[in-house]
Formats: sequence, structure tokens, C-alpha cells
Amino acid sequence: MRQAILERQVIFESENVRVVRTPGTRSDVVFVTFEAHQLKRPLDRKGFGEKFLQDNGFTSYHLLAGDNFWFQYPEMAEVLAAVRADVGPGPEIVAYGVSMGGYAAFRFAGLLGAARVIAFSPQYSIDKRRIPWDKRWDRLFDRPRQVLWEHLTTPRGVPVYLFYDPHNRDRHHVRMLAREADVVPVRVPYAGHATITVFMECGMLGETVLAIGENRFDAADCERELKIRIDHSPLYVAKRARSRSRLFRRLRADLVDRFG
Repeated sequence: MRQAILERQVIFESENVRVVRTPGTRSDVVFVTFEAHQLKRPLDRKGFGEKFLQDNGFTSYHLLAGDNFWFQYPEMAEVLAAVRADVGPGPEIVAYGVSMGGYAAFRFAGLLGAARVIAFSPQYSIDKRRIPWDKRWDRLFDRPRQVLWEHLTTPRGVPVYLFYDPHNRDRHHVRMLAREADVVPVRVPYAGHATITVFMECGMLGETVLAIGENRFDAADCERELKIRIDHSPLYVAKRARSRSRLFRRLRADLVDRFG
């Protein structure tokens, strides 16, 4: 009986997106996750954060995209309504994603009625008219760029816990996101776009996600703890050394570290 109760279920499926529900034992909080860019897309792939959330007792809904299109699908309102209806009244919803998934968590938090958002290295926009200066992801789109849902945002009063590298171009996205929502920034220096990797390498990802899920997260405490542990991240060590390898780079890095 328990095996059947904990079985993964597909609660929505279209040509563009599939939603997998993984039941948990907790009734206070559920997670809705949005996956990042994927090189391979087997139908039976795990959702973003699925094993960790299930191991910690959270019911979670994992949105699996049909391609790398930043979830710009016409049926997304229907998808999110199906998730919201399946959650039902009572539990708080945490929207969670990284990069492309962080973008979606931010944009769709309002339709979900999310209480909190976790976004590692999210992008503010995919609209070239709004971000003509950022061409990093141009080659990653699987189809011609179309913008359907950027009128949506996280409502004021809902904290967006946003993890980013102030030395990276992502800092410009953070500033733009902060104009629209209540962003709680957490600086992850010398991580590049891979802030979540640095958190994993420092052994801090799980405890951070749990703290936000349970609404007891303190961004200042997190930054202090990260500063203590960050030398344990090989990615951080390598990127910091490269960023400080020449005098001009070192001076620029020092300015960002000081004034950010």
C-alpha cells in the first residue's frame, strides 16, 4: 500500500510540458520545481530536486519541458492551474528553479500562489528588446524566440531568494528582477552562472532549501556561513584564481567584492 501511495504520477501532459507529482509525508509545504536547460530529455528523467525533496518528505510537482524554450508555452496557465488545483488549500507553495528554471519560478510564482521563490542564477528576460546586452543563451534556444509570459511576475510580499555571482553578468538580471519583486539577494562570489554548484560543493544546498521551505532562512547568516565554507568548492577556487590572475582583473574583482 505504501509503495502505491508514494508512486510518481503524471498530473498533466501536453506536447510541450509534463508535470510529475511525487507525494510526500508533509502537509505544510509543497514544492513546484522548474528544470534548467537540458541536453538530453528522456521521458522517465527525474524532476529538478526530486530525490532530495522526496527524501525530506515534501510533496513536489516537477515541470519537465519539452525543449529549451524557457517555458514559453501557450498552455502554461492551464498547466499551473492544474498544479494549483492538485495542491488544494492548506499547504504553502515554494517555487524552485535554477537558470532557465529560476526564470520560470519567478515568472509563474503568481499564478501558482507561491509563498516563496528559490532562484539560483535566474534570467530576468528572454526578450532581446529588454536584454540586448546578454547574448549568452542565444544558441541554446530550441526554436525561434517567442515571449508569451513575461508580463507575469512574483507579487510584492512574496520573497524571492535569489542566489547570484556579483562578478558575473547575472548581476544585471538581479537588478532588473529587484525592480519588479521583493528580491532577497544572496551573493555567491566567483561562481559564475553555477551558483547552485558552489552551494552543492560547500555542502550547503540541502540545508538552504530546507530553511527556505520551512520559512526560517536568513540571507545574512547564509552569506556568513558560505564565506566560511566556500574554499571547499573547487569551482569557486578555480574561478577566483582566474578572475584575479592579472592586475586589472584583480582590481576589478576587489571593487566588486567591496561594493558589489
